[in-house]
Amino acid sequence: MATKVKIDRKEIKGPDKFAQFIEKSSKYLVDHYHFIIYVILGITAVIIISFLIINYNNKKLSDANTYYNQAIIYNNNGQPEKAIEQFKLLQKNHSGQAISKLSYYYLSSIYYNMGNYDQSIKSANEFLNQGINDINLIDAANLTLAMSYFSKNEWQKAHEYSIKIQNSDSPYINDASMIKGLSLEKLGKHEEASEIYKEILNKTYPSQFPNPL
Repeated sequence: MATKVKIDRKEIKGPDKFAQFIEKSSKYLVDHYHFIIYVILGITAVIIISFLIINYNNKKLSDANTYYNQAIIYNNNGQPEKAIEQFKLLQKNHSGQAISKLSYYYLSSIYYNMGNYDQSIKSANEFLNQGINDINLIDAANLTLAMSYFSKNEWQKAHEYSIKIQNSDSPYINDASMIKGLSLEKLGKHEEASEIYKEILNKTYPSQFPNPL
């Protein structure tokens, strides 16, 4: 004869709780069906929009790099006018990007080499107004300004920009010192100019032109 098994309610307490949880969850899903759908749709929309924004920004960056690289190629190949055209398209279509800001410096350099000193000054000042923090690039722009003003026979302006380059480790310090000396000489300040030339010679040939005691 089969033995009867008596199940205590304590033994089915766990399964009862699980069943209650399933029941409550199902009820919650039914009651909040539309809300859950909206949340899922919202999350999906955010993911899709983020993906599109990233793709858009990547495409803009790629297009900006294309303009920039093409401008450099044109300039290196002796086609400055075409380089200027590409840099201007870069600035027009991708303003605010770091590579677009840098293009103003290259424009000032190209204009200087072409002998268009007014445009060189304009582009160099536009570059300095871009909020660039790289001290070497700032020094490079100030040197271009100093040389452009010197080439325009505006000696005082040339001197003012040359003395803005003061970092002894700057790769542009020697050229700036030369413009400073030449500007002082043109301004009739021959003794000051002579001191600048002595400093340049001492740095360049320290064994032949030692500092005077």
